[in-house]
Amino acid sequence: MFSLFGSRLPIDADELEFQLATFKWLIGQFGPVARPLVVPTADFFSEAALAGRAGAPAIFEEVKALAGMADWPCELRAGEENRPIDAGNAHLFRHQGQPPPCGTFEVGEGLAGRHGIITYNPSMANDPSGLVATFAHELGHYLMATAAADPPGGWDLHELHTDLIAVYLGFGIFMANHARSFDHFATVGGSGWQAQWRGYLSEQALVTATAIFQRLAGRDPMAAAPHLKDYLEGVLGKAVRALRKQAPDMAAAVDAIDLGAFA
Repeated sequence: MFSLFGSRLPIDADELEFQLATFKWLIGQFGPVARPLVVPTADFFSEAALAGRAGAPAIFEEVKALAGMADWPCELRAGEENRPIDAGNAHLFRHQGQPPPCGTFEVGEGLAGRHGIITYNPSMANDPSGLVATFAHELGHYLMATAAADPPGGWDLHELHTDLIAVYLGFGIFMANHARSFDHFATVGGSGWQAQWRGYLSEQALVTATAIFQRLAGRDPMAAAPHLKDYLEGVLGKAVRALRKQAPDMAAAVDAIDLGAFA
């Protein structure tokens, strides 16, 4: 469908078609792309949240409101913290074993009926932007749980779809900025760097999805640039240039996707 020549996207053609198919499915299930691009400014967040003084429950309520889900019944719980780095293996980028997830989602039953249950990793308490990305992803699970039709490729791919739902809800900048991080640590036994990947799509995929989101909303995709990590600004510019050539009419490109091919 898409030319192999000209400007190259940060993602391959198959992943682009998957993203367009997911956006087509989201529009069919939940309506047009209409939410604003959420950025870390006072236009969207409280002063306490921006200054890092708001706790996780307060940030969660702000994210719910921005996602248009303020009235959705949901319980927030603190989950398990990251396991500590093993000082004896301080030379390793990552300690042995997989750390607990940033967040989880499940549907619960109670006296008030069905409701969402979302957990978050308490070790992120001092990372408000990371909490925003985590809550956007988990609320994406909540929204997806109400879908009337299977997503492209089926439910086995639901985590990939959920990252894209977070973009559809307006949180693409937060998702891209927090998809990967490198942190320095020091212990009695030594020091080093720890790499952490959050979510399921790559930084490049999330930046591309944010550009698609902006185009579908009729807005300039480059408006996201000042709020992205420095090296992701270049990824955004590359995505925007390639998409303009490969999909000059983004709405038409999404509409042309055959969802039956992803069954």
